[in-house]
Amino acid sequence: MRHRVHRFSTWNMSTPQVRKLFVILILATAFIFVLTGLFAMIQAKRSAQSSDLGRITSHFSTETLLYLMGGEIPHLAVMEDALREPRFSRVFFELITSVDPQDPRTFLGSELPGFALFDTEIVVAAEDVDYTSIPIESPPPSDLEKKMDSKPEQKESSTEKKGVTPGKEKNRVFIYHTHYTESFLPELKGSKDPHTAYDNKINIGRVGERFGNSLEKLGIGAQVYTGGYQAEWNKLYQASREKVVAAMKQDEDLRYFIDIHRDSQRRAKTTKEIDGKDYARIAFVIGTANPHWEKNEQLARKLHNKLNELYPGLSKGVFRKSRAMGNGEYNQSLSPNSLLIEIGGVDNTFAETYRTSDALARALAEIHFEAVPVDGKAR
Repeated sequence: MRHRVHRFSTWNMSTPQVRKLFVILILATAFIFVLTGLFAMIQAKRSAQSSDLGRITSHFSTETLLYLMGGEIPHLAVMEDALREPRFSRVFFELITSVDPQDPRTFLGSELPGFALFDTEIVVAAEDVDYTSIPIESPPPSDLEKKMDSKPEQKESSTEKKGVTPGKEKNRVFIYHTHYTESFLPELKGSKDPHTAYDNKINIGRVGERFGNSLEKLGIGAQVYTGGYQAEWNKLYQASREKVVAAMKQDEDLRYFIDIHRDSQRRAKTTKEIDGKDYARIAFVIGTANPHWEKNEQLARKLHNKLNELYPGLSKGVFRKSRAMGNGEYNQSLSPNSLLIEIGGVDNTFAETYRTSDALARALAEIHFEAVPVDGKAR
């Protein structure tokens, strides 16, 4: 009820009508978040072969999404007008809140962290893989990064130093590690915190070396770069890109460019027992922010299928990421045969990753030689 007191208008907020209105608004908001949370939980528990939610929302225009959500959240309906013309207030709003009015899903993601998992699209996956198994990329804590040597040892692996041996092809595979300090807790003495699984010497580079040596034994020449880069974490892809470009210029015979990483998921999500032995599971990550992503994805699919044919369940699947979900490029614009491969997680051992490296080499060799006829030219 409104009253006038000395020329000022006042509202009585304790009236039954006002209290009823507030209760309705609170219940409506709570219902939206509960419904969204239940949907996320159901989707995460089931084995999905593709990102259904991502596909559905990708077909909606921004205005449509805002209109649908605005029915329950009036503030979003107001945003529709703001989207038509960029304003300073909108830029400031995005900067402060990390909410993009052009993508209402970012609003939900800020309130429901698990909702962000659905932005990664599962292209193809093993039967036991769901959204809770999606590879996670976690940088080391800033204080740990500072403690680590800022000038890592620049070295060449033994695989790079070898010449072409009889019966072996020219170098076809270039292996490198953008996040070269990623390591494994069981291999680091006294380290139990997954956020500290990083080391300048005992790291993912050893897995790349094993992969390269396995390829050599199967008749495919490989170069392996196990050194580091003098760059901050958020600029490592730029630094590794320079290394790949240099390798391409030095050796025109290179055909495959593979960036090997270590997942941040825990052991239950990154380990598979096959014939009584534990293997570190594999995941293929494809960035869609480059013109070659479809061909790169095709190669990843072939490797996924071949691996699971030879070693059932070893490959978790092929996962798509746009620039909004991460780097989105991953140096995969350099070649239609570029891959980012996650081998194992923070809790795996070198023994487990080595078994997987051998398996991956076998799968790649079979695919490669199937594509190379007797005349030695790729089909």
